[in-house]
Amino acid sequence: MAGETVLVVDDRKDNLKFMREYVLEPNGYKMLEAENGLDALEIILSRKLDLIISDIMMPKMGGLELLEHLRQQGLDIPAILMTFHGSEETAVRAFRLGARDYVIKPFAIEEMLSTLDRALAESRLRQERDQLTQTLLKVNQQLEHRLQELRFLYGIGRSVTSLQSIEPILNRIVEAAVYLTKADEGSLMLLDADSGELYLRAARDMGEKKAKNFRVKVHDSIVGQVMRTGRPVMIGGMNRDDSFKVTTGYFVKALLNVPLKVSDRVIGVLAVNNKTTVRTFNEGHLQSLMALADYASVAIENARLYAKLASEANEATEEVEARTSELNDVNQQLLKTEKLAALGYMATGVSKAIDTPINVILSNLYQLKNEVTAQNRPLIASLAKEAFYCRQVMQNLLEFSGRKDYQAQQVNLNETIEEAWKTYTHKYDNPQIKFVREFDPQLPLISADSSQIKQALFYLIKNAYQAMSAGGTLHIITKNANSEILVIVKDTGTNISQKDIQHIFDPFYETNDKSYGMELSITNSIVTRHKGSIEAESKPGQGTTFIMHLPITKI
Repeated sequence: MAGETVLVVDDRKDNLKFMREYVLEPNGYKMLEAENGLDALEIILSRKLDLIISDIMMPKMGGLELLEHLRQQGLDIPAILMTFHGSEETAVRAFRLGARDYVIKPFAIEEMLSTLDRALAESRLRQERDQLTQTLLKVNQQLEHRLQELRFLYGIGRSVTSLQSIEPILNRIVEAAVYLTKADEGSLMLLDADSGELYLRAARDMGEKKAKNFRVKVHDSIVGQVMRTGRPVMIGGMNRDDSFKVTTGYFVKALLNVPLKVSDRVIGVLAVNNKTTVRTFNEGHLQSLMALADYASVAIENARLYAKLASEANEATEEVEARTSELNDVNQQLLKTEKLAALGYMATGVSKAIDTPINVILSNLYQLKNEVTAQNRPLIASLAKEAFYCRQVMQNLLEFSGRKDYQAQQVNLNETIEEAWKTYTHKYDNPQIKFVREFDPQLPLISADSSQIKQALFYLIKNAYQAMSAGGTLHIITKNANSEILVIVKDTGTNISQKDIQHIFDPFYETNDKSYGMELSITNSIVTRHKGSIEAESKPGQGTTFIMHLPITKI
């Protein structure tokens, strides 16, 4: 790493010229010079230096006296001493005063360059460490910000599915859109099938007078383009001259519009605008708005279903109650689906935001690991551990959300179970646990992503082992059940209460004594992604059983 500023102190001008023209400047260093220790002190007190190279014998003040003055003033600047006549006593005194090295004149250029590298190694390592620390802190802040947005979206999803009245739901979604994008204003518009226009259903910061009469024609507007194509539009905010028409007489500096979809049908648009602020919207804003648009679509469809149920109440009370129960079940499933959708949007943004800096950090740490002293190795290991933790969080989000690539192939589940078990026990084996296999030898192959199915089975095996820390039996059964294959994973460990077993596939679910994290949630997502299902049951004294249903037909 060249570019450091070096002060050379020598009473001979030819020596100074040699150092400047043949040693320092050709190799990228910046050189300052002084002809004695007193002049050097003035430079040291007024300039930032990375290294001092000083002759020992000089008029007014020599190199050793210069080091003594630096020590008295508490200045810790790496120093190299030069002399024509060295002695062991002089060298010992120089090192006691803090000199990094000691060079006998005359010296070769390569010798001095090697001495420079050794003297600057510690300060260079400290600077690189500080840069890596700052980069890692920045990445952690970005990740925490993304996770806060995810929690906010998750909270909005819960509130959406808990409210039956459409007005507060849509207003809450528009408020969330403005908050997450830091926009000047927001709106939610629905299509009036009779007039072919979009009318305002909910708004934030648009002004009461404007909101009452806000209608947009589909055929000649940007929001109409979103309706026709079903694709979002994000433009503007680059400079103060940007101006885009929302409707007649209403212009904004930047806008972001996303469609509201029920199945494949576009029913409206969720929009945020920067009316006066010159600021662009970004990919993260787009992902957040798309998640909120999904919530709005679910809320509108729920409201339609509730209205339909209410209209039938007078005809058949029992039928209404039955339909309401069905709708509540649908809402519970929608809540889980919405969690997955929100995590998917956020996982994409997190991946784009932190993947590159994490790779840079790990690459730099790998280059440094063989160069650092034993004293600094724990710090490098700590930085690497934190970087890998960031990568693992991102990996879990991608696995849960289904954003990872899917590669179908013919899979033998019996072999995949063996591979998952060997992978786990290779690191975490417990000799007190007995593994009992009851595999169907005629089990047909299924079309699936082998690595994902193996991951799901790995987490089920891990859960079983953790439940049997004091020992027990892991029993895995495979069966051909007509159009599907059953994989049954049974343990004899601590049972799960009936209250908790209903939530073990929920991400981040916690009990008083255990946190389930995301592993069982990832397992459920993988099975669902393969058009299958998974269920769990647990009884006191009998452990827990997971039953995985996977279709035999091609996916």
